[in-house]
Amino acid sequence: MKYHQLRAFLTVAEQGSIRAAARSLHLSQAALTKALKELEQDLGVPLVLRTARGVQLTAFGLQLRIRAQMVVSEMRRAEDDIAHMKGAVTGSVAAAITPTAALSILPKAFSAFRKKMPHARVSFIEGFPGVALPRLRDGSLDFVVAVVVPEHLDPAFDYIELYKISSVVVARKDHPLAQCSSLAELVDAEWLLNPSPESSTRGLLDFFAANGLPMPQKIIECPSFVIAHGLLRGSDTVALLPEPLLDQPWVREGIAVLPVADLPPPIAIGVVTRRDSPLTPAASLLLDCLQDVVTSLRLNVPARRLIQGR
Repeated sequence: MKYHQLRAFLTVAEQGSIRAAARSLHLSQAALTKALKELEQDLGVPLVLRTARGVQLTAFGLQLRIRAQMVVSEMRRAEDDIAHMKGAVTGSVAAAITPTAALSILPKAFSAFRKKMPHARVSFIEGFPGVALPRLRDGSLDFVVAVVVPEHLDPAFDYIELYKISSVVVARKDHPLAQCSSLAELVDAEWLLNPSPESSTRGLLDFFAANGLPMPQKIIECPSFVIAHGLLRGSDTVALLPEPLLDQPWVREGIAVLPVADLPPPIAIGVVTRRDSPLTPAASLLLDCLQDVVTSLRLNVPARRLIQGR
């Protein structure tokens, strides 16, 4: 197996067609098809099926995709490491950032990062655990900044706390439950919750139980802030949101904070990394910049490692 073959295979798997993959890699369709055929010949199994609707992976292809993603990602990181040792100020970093951090600490951190690595390749996605952690596991991401319960993380991950934030219960301004002052009054409400077991949702549900309250039965699983925000403004749903998000005028518009007194304790925003894969220079720099902003804003004491070597 060669690097260009694995890269061609992964791009086809992602794009779903030979044409789109060739365009993405700036290759001819003939060159990409040749790389695929060579990989199939090397392994002695079919990896893709060409259909009228595009390309589908065989069972062999699905299994290879898991390992190939990790191999290609680690090769990219190795190239970045060597380039950095040779004095280059380029590189790449891919991270998932929770909306709370994206709207507060990320802009300043990214500006500082760009001054030191103006030509680095950067990729961001929303840092919801259910979406981000699988991509961290397969090597697609370098690190994840998210609200997670560290005790629920897989032992393959390390966790660093950045800072803590308080949360509030929110709904649309004219919601019929807008004046509720306790969680007991909201048991029958329709809640927007993150389905990931590593997220703060588990902490909220545990808080209901610890206070002798029945679990909410009307739950919408929603690992997207944009969708949740739209539903909050236009439906009778309620949600527990990090309070700093409401500092953004466009987030607060049309949203009311319910006067709930029995709220869960503050939650931590932290960084999750893969234990078996050191960060690249670019990823390390971006993480340092994030920590510097946290310190400068006095959001918390400098980051400390909470979960390691379990």
